[in-house]
Amino acid sequence: MSEIPLKQIDIIRTYSQKRCLVIDDVPEIRTSLKRILVDFGSTSIDTAGNAEEAIDLCQRHQYDIVLADFNLGNGKNGQQLLEELRFHRLLKNTAIYIVITADSAIHTVIHALEFQPDDYVNKPINRDSLRPRLDHALLRNEALLRAKSALDRNKPKQAIAACEEALAKNDRFSPDARKMLGELLIKQHQYLEAFNLYKDASSDRRPLWCSLGLAHALVGLEEVTQAETLLLKIVRENPMCVEAHDLLAQVYEASKKLAQAQHSLTNAIKISPRSAPRQREMGRISHEVGDNHAAVHAYRSTLKYSKNSCHEQAEDYLNLAQGLTNLARSKPGNAAATLTTEALETIKSVERRYANQPVVQMRSKLITADICTLADHLDDAAEATQTAATINNEMKLSAVSNTSSQLCIDCAKAFMSLGLYDEGERLLQELASINDDPKLAIKIDKLLREPITREGVIIAAKLNRQGIELYQQQKYADAVEAFEEVLRELPNHIGLNLNMIQAIISKNKDTHPSAKELQTVAGSFQRMGQIPSDSNYAGRHDYLYRHYEKLLASNTAENVPDTL
Repeated sequence: MSEIPLKQIDIIRTYSQKRCLVIDDVPEIRTSLKRILVDFGSTSIDTAGNAEEAIDLCQRHQYDIVLADFNLGNGKNGQQLLEELRFHRLLKNTAIYIVITADSAIHTVIHALEFQPDDYVNKPINRDSLRPRLDHALLRNEALLRAKSALDRNKPKQAIAACEEALAKNDRFSPDARKMLGELLIKQHQYLEAFNLYKDASSDRRPLWCSLGLAHALVGLEEVTQAETLLLKIVRENPMCVEAHDLLAQVYEASKKLAQAQHSLTNAIKISPRSAPRQREMGRISHEVGDNHAAVHAYRSTLKYSKNSCHEQAEDYLNLAQGLTNLARSKPGNAAATLTTEALETIKSVERRYANQPVVQMRSKLITADICTLADHLDDAAEATQTAATINNEMKLSAVSNTSSQLCIDCAKAFMSLGLYDEGERLLQELASINDDPKLAIKIDKLLREPITREGVIIAAKLNRQGIELYQQQKYADAVEAFEEVLRELPNHIGLNLNMIQAIISKNKDTHPSAKELQTVAGSFQRMGQIPSDSNYAGRHDYLYRHYEKLLASNTAENVPDTL
């Protein structure tokens, strides 16, 4: 008998040390796969017939090798199971997860690969077809074991150091070490280090994952123009690379090219439509663009693909209900009624499913008020608005801290759209008090009447500058346009609203202001609300309000100082 190579002996020994889990809804296939693993040297093998059984087993045991069929009957499929196990940290980083499927459709394959299982194997499975794939996965896993073990201990710096050591060995698994190292650097926001790592490979022989990593690093470094150029090259050469389309959408949004961002997400969804996070992002961008049809379709798809998964969120129901309401505004009688009926049913669903979440209940009442106003049921709208305000007043800070920031912002904006600026600002102030994300702080600042961060003050001053310069040049019409543009970014900023009012009054000091201009002034005063007497803005506010009252009374503009 010929001597077994040392490497093969090591692999057999490795199998004997691994605890395995086989998941398939067909008993005969479970038995067959278990028998194959026994032939490989495994001695500890459990089986499950569906995702729920598998989750239950993973809650009780730590598995090293998981073989999961993609189609597990009713409930979660094998891909959703992988997402669930990772989301709840029931699967170690050192574990190997292999998806098995009889479906070779491109949508299924790409979706299955998106959460990066260790391999994807088509049926029928036999010993000879599975062995080389599993052997390779095991050997690659062993090469990165120290790095993955560090991640299991929540030690990312140690994982980075272990990847660097594995990369220095310059063996056949060096590319895998480089790939893992780059991903870790990106997650740790070490974008410059990631950029230097990825750019080492020359562009003519750089693998796809390396080009994508380079694009991620460029996005992190806010080099959006370079990132856009690289990503466009990637999608030209690899049109089915869904990650490149996703990242390109982010780049376009950062450049305020929202229509192009929507187009990139459309391309990504054509390739892989089953991703709930991608559909959610499509809904958000479509809403920003004003494409209510696309937003509704995307949020319906989000609910469809997040069902039975860790991706299911209350916001998906709420966003769908709001999208349906927005769409109903542009439809005639029966069509509008059908959409609002679906919106109300969606609201009922979210109120039942998330009954113990005050912010969710508050948002649902605000959307209900919007629906009732649209249907001209003003008493019902007032009642829903009052209920939302009561929830806001009685809600504890812990409710805000346990809710997504975006949902709190959506509630604040909804209060403000109803003229309840104090309620909206109170909620934003609470969110700001527990926030430590600089980007979110700017987002909050843009909605507050007065920015609370240094960065927010700088942004407001920068956006305000052009309008002031135009005003000082007595180009009042141009100044009004400039302030209107700025107020789209910072709609409630007191100083900017006062500047807008003064520019309109000055523009019309020798003429009669139009009804639209008077409405704009009224809206600015409403957004500012009551100005405290000790505020720096109080004197100017009162002065301009007196001029506004004269305009209403006589529709004749008065002289005002030509300084801002």
